This record gives sequence, C-alpha cells and structure tokens, in this order.
Amino acid sequence: MKLMKIVALAMFAAFAGAVPAKAFCLVNCEPKAEDARKVFENLIKDKFDKDAVIEKFEVTRFWPLDVEGAGHAGYEFYFKASVKFPKGANPQCKPEGGAPKAGCSDNTSYYSTTIQNQMIKDKQYIEPGRVIDFSDETRFDQEGSKWKGQDGNMY
Repeated sequence: MKLMKIVALAMFAAFAGAVPAKAFCLVNCEPKAEDARKVFENLIKDKFDKDAVIEKFEVTRFWPLDVEGAGHAGYEFYFKASVKFPKGANPQCKPEGGAPKAGCSDNTSYYSTTIQNQMIKDKQYIEPGRVIDFSDETRFDQEGSKWKGQDGNMY
C-alpha cells in the first residue's frame, strides 16, 4: 500500500512539474499587475518600437468587471508608466515642416496604447532617447479559465 502511495505521489509530482502553474489555478485566478505590464509592453513594442524600455510601471487602480450583455467577466487596470525610446519611434513620421505625413499623427502631447478610449490610431514620431510618460489603462476579458489581454494574448 505504501509503495502505491509513493508511486502515485511521484507520478503527481512529475505531472505537476510538467504543467504550468496557472493550469492549477482554482482560487485568485484573476490577471495580475505583471500581466497588465506584459500587455502594455507588447503594445508599446508593436505600436512604437521593439527596443522601447519600460523604466517604471505602477498600477494605480484595478477591479473586476461584469461585462454587461457579453456573458463573461472582465478585469481592468489603470496604470502610470515611463518608457524610454533609445532609438526613437516611427522615424518615417518625423516632421519636416507643414502637414503630417499620411498615416502619421502630429500629436506630440498625448501617447496611449489604450484600444478603446482616446487612442491615436495614426503612428506617432518619438525622438531618439526620449522618455514618454503614459497614464493608461488595459482590460482583460475572461475566456474559459484564461484572460485575454488587449494585445490578443492569453494570460
């Protein structure tokens, strides 16, 4: 009987080591601040520059959402972040006097990765070495036992 328990525990340990920790989540499975940071990082690198460096990231508020009419839960994070752009961003949009180039925004006072609120859809030029402060938000939508971030990835 002891041998069977030992074998069962060994098999469980081997299985547990092979499966990601999130697969065993039964309690407190909501997305975390680290997940919000990863979504923000992915969106920054996609929208602005892959070499951008997040120097500061601080969640200021967060809460669960009941997404009315959608039939699923959500989770929302508000945060402040500082991002350094060593190589700048979107050099094709560098202003050269006159009107902005096609597909480029001339807005240099507001930057956001938010998909739903106040997002500037056109590309924005950022000078090399500049640090941009973001006051932004991101949302996760529950899909089964996982959470889909605004970057399209599951957390």
